Amino acid sequence: MSDTNFIEKKLEAVYNSSPVISFMWRATDNWPVESVSSNVIQLGYTPDDFLSGKLDYGHMLHPDDIERINFEVSKLFKNKNASYFSLNYRIITKSGDIRWVTERSFIIRDGNGNITHFKGIIIDNTELEKTERELLETGKKYQVIFEKSPLGIVYFDENGIITHCNDSFSRILESPKKDILGFNVLNSMKDDRMADAIGMVFLGKTGYFEGDYISSISGKRLLIMASFTPITSAAGALIGGIGILEDFGERKMVEDVLRLNELRLKALLELYQMQDALLYEIAEFTIEKAVELTGSKFGFLEFLNEDENVLEAYQWPPQISIMRGDQPSRYPVRATGFWGEAIKAHNKPVVENRHYTSEMQFVTYPESAGQHLFRHVTIPVFENEGLVAVLSVANKEQDYNESDVRQLTLFAEGMWKLVQYKKTSDVMLEAMKMRRVLESVMGSSPAVVFLWRAEKDWPVEFVSENVSQFGYNVNDFMSGKLIYGDIVHPSDLERVRQEVDRASKEGFSDFSQEYRILTKSGEVRWIDERTMIHYNMNGIVDYLQGIVVDVTERKQANSFMRLECDLDNVLGATEDLHETFERLLSFTLETKRIDNGAIYLVDEVTGDMNLVAHRGFSSNFVEKLSHFNKNMVIYRLFMTGYPVYKNFSELNAMVPKGGLGSEELQAMAFIPVKFDDDIVAAMVFGSSNGLEIPANSRNLIETIAGQVGIIISRVKKDHGSHRNKKHLGSLLDALDEIIFIMDMQGKILHINQSLQANLNYSAKDLYNKDFLILYPEGWEDDVLSNLDEIMEGKSLYSEIPFVSKEGILIPVKTKFTVGEWGEQGVLIATASVVDDSVLNPPIVSD
Repeated sequence: MSDTNFIEKKLEAVYNSSPVISFMWRATDNWPVESVSSNVIQLGYTPDDFLSGKLDYGHMLHPDDIERINFEVSKLFKNKNASYFSLNYRIITKSGDIRWVTERSFIIRDGNGNITHFKGIIIDNTELEKTERELLETGKKYQVIFEKSPLGIVYFDENGIITHCNDSFSRILESPKKDILGFNVLNSMKDDRMADAIGMVFLGKTGYFEGDYISSISGKRLLIMASFTPITSAAGALIGGIGILEDFGERKMVEDVLRLNELRLKALLELYQMQDALLYEIAEFTIEKAVELTGSKFGFLEFLNEDENVLEAYQWPPQISIMRGDQPSRYPVRATGFWGEAIKAHNKPVVENRHYTSEMQFVTYPESAGQHLFRHVTIPVFENEGLVAVLSVANKEQDYNESDVRQLTLFAEGMWKLVQYKKTSDVMLEAMKMRRVLESVMGSSPAVVFLWRAEKDWPVEFVSENVSQFGYNVNDFMSGKLIYGDIVHPSDLERVRQEVDRASKEGFSDFSQEYRILTKSGEVRWIDERTMIHYNMNGIVDYLQGIVVDVTERKQANSFMRLECDLDNVLGATEDLHETFERLLSFTLETKRIDNGAIYLVDEVTGDMNLVAHRGFSSNFVEKLSHFNKNMVIYRLFMTGYPVYKNFSELNAMVPKGGLGSEELQAMAFIPVKFDDDIVAAMVFGSSNGLEIPANSRNLIETIAGQVGIIISRVKKDHGSHRNKKHLGSLLDALDEIIFIMDMQGKILHINQSLQANLNYSAKDLYNKDFLILYPEGWEDDVLSNLDEIMEGKSLYSEIPFVSKEGILIPVKTKFTVGEWGEQGVLIATASVVDDSVLNPPIVSD
């Protein structure tokens, strides 16, 4: 073979392997091919497939691109000056593969300027096109993350100029984006600590900031936490930085509210223990704690008389003297000035954040003129929609706000309940509502970002590094070792699946839900997930993007408030002492780490302790520890008068005759129960899953135990009252006369069997109903007038007839007398049927 032939063969081989394929097409439909290079075999075709006329170039084009190509070519025919064009489109190889190509062609015209041919090349750029589209799609995903993140995100360049920020950043700084973009964080930052944190970026390090910050853009004071990280090029050169801001001012506000709630609950608990104190002592304590709760300097508590025209005023501290000894001062409402504004303002709280002139201040109380008044808040206290008292505090350093109003309102309501307990023996004490807050909630936790494939249980395509807060690392998910559904709590998984499926089917763009997950160590955490759903061009979900925030502490706070309401139900739901004990145990066993409990009552005769209720303990435990006498070591534990916490092994050693054996118990608590300084009961609690009972659980059970004595006294008293009512009711049922008992407001409390038989009403029909329901419609004024005459001694009987449930008149002669029903003042109506053979037809009202 000659050198020339060898070179030609080599060039031909190079040409055939080239990605550039040349064509000449006629400018007619489907572009018939007049010439094509031999390397078209790369597409599976031969030159003869086209030159023979078996295939036109248009047969190789992707059907979805033909319309667009025709449109672009049609524009060339209209443009007489066009000589060259370039297009990207898809073709189909002979084997059916789809390839992206770039066509670059010259336009050939005849002597009249009409296009006759196109001559050019096509270049296979499938991989480049795929890469560009993937980059574009990835950019869109991260843009969504950037814009939707609840955290503030900001970018600045190598000169410190802010170029981008998301809506959350604008919201946190309380500044519009137009004021933020272009701001120079190097030259214009006024806060030195913030400037130092940002300056670390330009040293190639990460900077941090936490605390109060006055925005250099808006001038607003904020409470934020921020981190700043450098961004470098592939060569390691600094090209800018990224900052992430979290506003924890709201979290701080929640913590402050919880702290105030705890102080208020503690104060109320102390207040409820002042049952034997004098009224002025209760009033002074109430004002002192109200001043402490709000950060005020002094305050007043005033009780309104029944006519609502005179206030009896108490004050704190004592040096602002408006009292004479332990007696309150009395002021007409019209003369109380600012302190009476809550009464004059239609019984609403009044908040005044302003300085008063000497003349304005004088109209408060003359004795308080030595105290310059510059802010005050006054809270009305109601009972049955009637105003009974006002609580006022003044001279806080900052403005009073809604939180102050809320704390004072709740505290004043608690105070009034105690006052009513002292004044009326039949008002139930509600001290068990109060207990200390278990722990601070809403701890700081940054959001974790996930990108999930729209497949069963959501395989993870992306997860941020801070997933480590749950004990996992990024590789756990990215390697496929775990999918997201693996960490969702099994009890919640089906619900989460249904919610995602529902949101997808209904076309939601975003949704949120709360559920539990399991950390790597097996701990259960509540999370709030905010999910964005991405659909493809056909409306099919192709991926989901979520931001996951740990809300366990908030859920625990809500759970605490629920338990607080449940405790109220324990106090008010039953009059039976044993049932009360059972409910108290159920309530207490909801406490963390406590799963066994028992209550013992002290025998008033022997002083021994007897088991009256238990929950969770084994039958062996109950049998051996059902009774404590004075000679037992355990008995002496209670008699110390203080809570004792021990290990189960120590308890086992105290039990005579071989102990308790293996009970699978670890930590134990022995809590004495007092009433009037005497030990009246005891509570024993056990834990099988901890070596000791946590401090917050101790606080709760000691708070509950501190009120059990009150409950015992109250229920015993109520039980005796209930028994007396039952005996009296039996006597009334034995009488032939129609008898009903009503309170002083006219509400029916009891009816005897004779009334039920004659008027056909059941006790349930009439209980707590107005007694006028027993009289004909339209006769109400006559009945009330007749009753007034009887009570004033002007008349002995009422002869107004009763009306039965069916509307039949029953002629009667009724006598009303004042009496007692369960230690409650009542009116007793005794009626004799005048002529029970005469029954009028039903009354028909207009």
